[in-house]
Amino acid sequence: MRIDVIPYASAIRPDLIRDRTVVVIDVLRASSVMVTALANGARAFIPVETVEAAYEIVREGSGDEFILAGERDTQMIDGFHLGNSPMDYTPEKVKGKTIILTTSNGTKALNMLTAANKVMIGAFLNIDALVNRLMEDSEVVFVCSGTNNNFSMDDAMCAAAITDKLMQRKSIKMSDMALTLLKAYKSEEDNLRHLLRDSYHLNLLIRNGFEKDVDYCLQKNVYDIVPGMNKDRLINISERLPN
Repeated sequence: MRIDVIPYASAIRPDLIRDRTVVVIDVLRASSVMVTALANGARAFIPVETVEAAYEIVREGSGDEFILAGERDTQMIDGFHLGNSPMDYTPEKVKGKTIILTTSNGTKALNMLTAANKVMIGAFLNIDALVNRLMEDSEVVFVCSGTNNNFSMDDAMCAAAITDKLMQRKSIKMSDMALTLLKAYKSEEDNLRHLLRDSYHLNLLIRNGFEKDVDYCLQKNVYDIVPGMNKDRLINISERLPN
């Protein structure tokens, strides 16, 4: 297996992802939201780039029961049902629902991946489940969503954590970016909060009152599911891919 890493959404190019398996990572917090909500029974996510696109899907209708969800500058969007705090996506709120999600970083990345062979979602919350489903792939690209078109350490360390797990099970060739991130991760892999203590996005969330979200998102292997793209929607593909 060959592993490469794209450090932030605006660095995505078709030639870097064409016909490859792509794993999108937005630890704080969109990918953690997706994993949590699908584990709690949500039917699907429709990731969109803009608030206007979200409302357009609702207006067009499809028979689904929609939830409007997302954030701008870490805060819930006015008029939406849910923000970007994963612990708010409880079974009582999301079971059987289709969630239209727009966020500052993660949904932008997801809408730039039409050249990919497969697209999955990664977070600390589902590392082992994701690794199980990457075992048969020969070329994997981790797309770190980043923060406002800048590198974000939390996403990068999650990519490194997944790489580390894959290395324990099969032969891996890494790009220089993947190797550099892995070395940084191994320096303090058993204490993610300490490893990321000075990172910008983590501290932005804490300043804005989302410290509980940070602690939640930095847990490893809470859920045994893998979100993946099926046409224009993210669904739980755990039962559709071989272990």
